[in-house]
Amino acid sequence: MADAPGTNGYTRASILIHWLAAALIVILFLTHEGDRGGIANVIHVSGGAVAGVFLLWRVWYRVTCGLPEKSDQAPIFNLASGIVIWGFLVSIVVVIATGYLLPWSRGLPLEIFSIISIPSPMAFNHEFHEIIEEIHEISGQVFVPLLALHILGALKHAFIDRDGITKRMFDPVDSGR
Repeated sequence: MADAPGTNGYTRASILIHWLAAALIVILFLTHEGDRGGIANVIHVSGGAVAGVFLLWRVWYRVTCGLPEKSDQAPIFNLASGIVIWGFLVSIVVVIATGYLLPWSRGLPLEIFSIISIPSPMAFNHEFHEIIEEIHEISGQVFVPLLALHILGALKHAFIDRDGITKRMFDPVDSGR
């Protein structure tokens, strides 16, 4: 299926935002097991607090601007694609929200690079903290299978379908999304 120019692609800004968000998520995922106070932990917690604002904006932008039209493929593949994209967006929101809540549920401030300290709006609550910690961990781990499916889908479009869908993430259009 040939795409009409500008109706089913992404602008240079959207492509840059996509790859920046992807890089931030990978960095945050790779640093999530850092020792408390260590550089990986500081990158994960402080970097996550800062990146979280950008990533939440990214989710809002993607939801409000919409997604390109579905490609001409079997409905099951379009369903899988939708589940993966919406899975990413929901996981991003849940990981960020629970990430902000983790120190606060311990009654501690959210420390950002030892420069900014956002006080906790709540008192320590062990049970709530444990629940939030589990949700944060699970929603972060959800990225692994979603990313695998996302990459497999891109490879399918690039090498099996050869339909130009994958090219959208590397070749901007002026009037894209």
